[in-house]
Amino acid sequence: MEYFQNTQSNTEVLAKETLIYPGFYTINIRKFSNIDTLSFQKAFNTAVANLKSDYTKDKYIRDERFNQSWDHIQGEARELIIKLLEMYCAAEYSGFILYKELSYQLKETNSILSDGFSLISRDEARHASFLNKALLDFYIKPGLGFLKKEHRKYISLPFSWFIYSTYLSERISSCYYITIFEHLESHPEYSIYPLFSFYKSWSEDENRHGDFFGAIIKSQLQLSNGLRARLVCKFFLLLIFSMTYFKYKSNDKLLALFGLDAREYYVSTIKKVNNSIRKDLPIVLDVEESRFFNKLDICLLHISENKRINISNQNMLLKLIQKIPHYFTILLVMLRLSIMKSINTRENR
Repeated sequence: MEYFQNTQSNTEVLAKETLIYPGFYTINIRKFSNIDTLSFQKAFNTAVANLKSDYTKDKYIRDERFNQSWDHIQGEARELIIKLLEMYCAAEYSGFILYKELSYQLKETNSILSDGFSLISRDEARHASFLNKALLDFYIKPGLGFLKKEHRKYISLPFSWFIYSTYLSERISSCYYITIFEHLESHPEYSIYPLFSFYKSWSEDENRHGDFFGAIIKSQLQLSNGLRARLVCKFFLLLIFSMTYFKYKSNDKLLALFGLDAREYYVSTIKKVNNSIRKDLPIVLDVEESRFFNKLDICLLHISENKRINISNQNMLLKLIQKIPHYFTILLVMLRLSIMKSINTRENR
């Protein structure tokens, strides 16, 4: 533990060290090395040039708004903010390490991808550093032992899974940040902590990362053209959008701090993302169809029932038997969603 100055009372406060848990991943480097960046040179050159421009370089400067004590934020609000900071700090460090390693491993075989990943890693490190300082405002000091390579346990990700999930994560994050930024600009009474006023720059960074992964998708015929590409794309869109939507129940209190309705916020986010990805993907989902979210609500009801069963005092076998019908219904609903109409973006160009 370390002592930090309380800027309001000029007293020293003991800071608690917290462990954050970033994920560590590996990907098939040979597949990355073989990506044909030459045939899609314009898309890659534009994406990398925008990353090199580093438009937000001077945006992450803590101003006078941070020069105060945040002890007035107490109770559940304080817990929610700290939890958010810890979660995103872990995610940014995870991205920083992954992209830095990819850049190093591709340096000799694919210089364009190596440059792109290095620049994205730079952004992630900047975000993580900014979040570190935010945690110190609440007397929380992140433990960074995971930066030592010998402490890491790696998970190997399939190539397509990594590309699609990362691409969609960047697009969703970009929309997440800009929506909250614009909402708080319109409703400053909910601006509980100044970090959120930096979300516009964060959104711009995530969007440029998405453009880079969009170029990778366009360069891969198995991801961008043909029946197989459309089926794979639909699978990942349905999976990622569903997982994103299912978070709204667990994030309702946090979003309420910002004056946002959680369900409306996630519906709006998914619709915005679905529209923004048309330029990169072979299809998008028909999320304007109200049945899409109604069916996801059915899944949420059954997920909640299984959680209720989990915390009951019954034995494990009985719990499993009671949960099976709920799992089956969720699977059935997802199958029905998978055969719903999708929109072929190639036909609209």
